[in-house]
Amino acid sequence: MKIALLGSKDFDSLEYHINDALIYMGYDVFHIDIKDVINIPYRYNYWATKLLPSYDEKIFKRLAEKIIDQQPDLVICTYRFIHPNCIKKIKTNLRNTKVIHINPDAITTFENQQVFASDYDAYFTKDSFIVDFMKDKMKLNTFYLPEALNPRVHKPIKRDRFQLENEINIDVTMFGTMYPYRARMASEVIDSGINVALFGVPDRRFPREEITKSFRNEYITGDRKAEVLFGSKIVLNNFHYAEINSANVKFFEINGIGAFQLCDYKPVLEEYSAVDVEKFTYKTIDEAIEKIKYFLDQPLLRHEISKKQCEHFHKHHTYENRMKDKNIDFHYHLCYIIYRLSLKLS
Repeated sequence: MKIALLGSKDFDSLEYHINDALIYMGYDVFHIDIKDVINIPYRYNYWATKLLPSYDEKIFKRLAEKIIDQQPDLVICTYRFIHPNCIKKIKTNLRNTKVIHINPDAITTFENQQVFASDYDAYFTKDSFIVDFMKDKMKLNTFYLPEALNPRVHKPIKRDRFQLENEINIDVTMFGTMYPYRARMASEVIDSGINVALFGVPDRRFPREEITKSFRNEYITGDRKAEVLFGSKIVLNNFHYAEINSANVKFFEINGIGAFQLCDYKPVLEEYSAVDVEKFTYKTIDEAIEKIKYFLDQPLLRHEISKKQCEHFHKHHTYENRMKDKNIDFHYHLCYIIYRLSLKLS
């Protein structure tokens, strides 16, 4: 079975992990990125597709042609800004090929709603609120697909934890894009006297002095991310406000690495976790600060909770699990393609 994957090839991206999982499972994968048809920095290409309609259509026409040349049995798309004519061209030329879309982020990332304007055979998204909206309001063939972790990337560091915590010397780590809402929350934690280290992309538009002082000016991925998170006493994971009834991918990656995290409370977390969610979630910033101070004095409890979560998440929440789990509809679509192929070959 041949699968075409249209999306970013950047390390630690959703598409990177989907590609890695499919290859690990034995599928033949053709992974194509915008950079494969025009070699310019991603941000320039992104703005060109937004501001120049003819350029946008031309780029995605090239991508469609390369996918058609490969004659895949299934096309998986993840970019939110894929031109609808790209999908139309693929489906017109590959009439027996299923084309599906996986939305990898919260509802604020639907761009110009190209996803809704495109006739995919199925849509997958991580938020049950959006699943219901797409099914009930637009009658789109939409399914629930939570985020996941890659066990070959998001795994614990083989180091003595107490020794690593002493070396890293961070009480609380926050990482990712420093949006203003996240900066406000970080400021509250810093102002409470807690040692906070910030990693990722700073907010250069609205910088805050206390945030700038705590920023490490380092974007962490791979082994370095695992080292920092596993060696931090607490990882504070505050979900984007657009996560209506979903968890961000950090929630799964942090647990995969085996780090101890405190995060926003969401009812859906009960579906994912092996530990009572009340132990590691907060509903207000004051509650978050209170729990941070409590767990800083409870290293054995932190390690016990994170170890239990790590084992559970590696067993139940990998990308391979998502594709094989009979309770997740992505499994159905893979099985359908395989079944149709068997009929074609018999």
